[in-house]
Amino acid sequence: MNRSIHRLFTGLTIGFVALAVMLGYWQVIAADDLSNHGDNTQALRRDLTVDRGRILLADGTVAARSVSRKVEGQTVYRRVYDDGTLAPHVIGYAVPEQGKTGLELEYNNYLSGSYGVEPILQRLRLRTARGATVETTLVPAVQRIANQQLIGRRGAVVAMDPTTGAVLAMASSPGFDLAKVATRKGFAEILKRPDQPLFNRATMGRYPPGSTFKVVTTTAALEANVGITPTTRFDDTGVFRTPGPDITNFGNERFGEHTLSTALTKSVNTTFAQIGTTLGADRLGATMDAFGFGEVPPIDLPSGQVEASGRMRNGKVVANDEQGEDVARIAIGQERLAVTPLQMAMVASAIANDGTLMRPYLMSRVLDRGNSAIRETRPEELSQVASPANAKAVAQMMSNVVREGTGTAAALTGFAAAGKTGTAETA
Repeated sequence: MNRSIHRLFTGLTIGFVALAVMLGYWQVIAADDLSNHGDNTQALRRDLTVDRGRILLADGTVAARSVSRKVEGQTVYRRVYDDGTLAPHVIGYAVPEQGKTGLELEYNNYLSGSYGVEPILQRLRLRTARGATVETTLVPAVQRIANQQLIGRRGAVVAMDPTTGAVLAMASSPGFDLAKVATRKGFAEILKRPDQPLFNRATMGRYPPGSTFKVVTTTAALEANVGITPTTRFDDTGVFRTPGPDITNFGNERFGEHTLSTALTKSVNTTFAQIGTTLGADRLGATMDAFGFGEVPPIDLPSGQVEASGRMRNGKVVANDEQGEDVARIAIGQERLAVTPLQMAMVASAIANDGTLMRPYLMSRVLDRGNSAIRETRPEELSQVASPANAKAVAQMMSNVVREGTGTAAALTGFAAAGKTGTAETA
């Protein structure tokens, strides 16, 4: 009898402990996810009574704000986007029926006034919850130029300040108008479009990098201490033999004897295939690691709205130094490589910043209702992908690409420009 009671008591104790753990999980650890979930009807009703804070562009332009109206004697709020086509994928939307995306979701706690003790005091006093203001790094003029260049095209543009990581522009095309998301009809029309306008190609679209990846291979070659310098000479016969199909140059061109600098300037596939084979998966993979390949870029956008770049297998990114891959093809940006525009912007920025890769970010400051900063982003170094000397050497070669190589269309009168062109085969 006593043994049965003991077992019953033990079972009840375990049950209560398990219940306490589950309650703790849902009320503490998963509280934010529940609060922000689009199907949470209680959260949807609460959103209507919150005076959400503004989202500002870098020059103070208002990208998102709230307006009030009376409904059955109660003050309710709705979101207004005065220029809803400027940066819809970044700003995101906060509409009760459609949920939240972009910065509206990433900084929802601040925008909805759910941070600190003030919201608790407001609720106790039966006052309207008022959110903080989020200042972004987006420069309207730069963002508009990016949008204009994408008109009629599918693609993306990411512009970063190499020295800080601040994202000055992030555009994805085709886009959409945030104002239309506010209505069920408008949102339904957006969802029906076959060109997937809600998809942020800048952070989620993964594409073969092609010859743009040769910047990574060049960096790896200089950093690996295998005797390769910008003036190292190679002899191109027009073909590089591999266990698979032979690698040739664009138009089957043959370059003969040339330097590494010329190889990048003229985008010589055969030379970079040779370099990749010399480096091997380990050395090339180490440089890819330093640039951030294989990991989701730590930019301040919601989970699920940013993808990792790298070698793909069965829809997933595998280790950068995984053996058994065709390193010759990886070195020229092929062989199941897939990258986001954000990742390649990080590559270019690291080279421009003397080899230091900075964390990309979109929020510069969060201001309370008194315009006092309660949070501020400070530039953060992620890695040193190359020595300053090697980074400068790569940058010089990229300048040659624009001045006399495959990228002359990007040359700007009165401005120094550097870059790398790229085309790739897709299945």
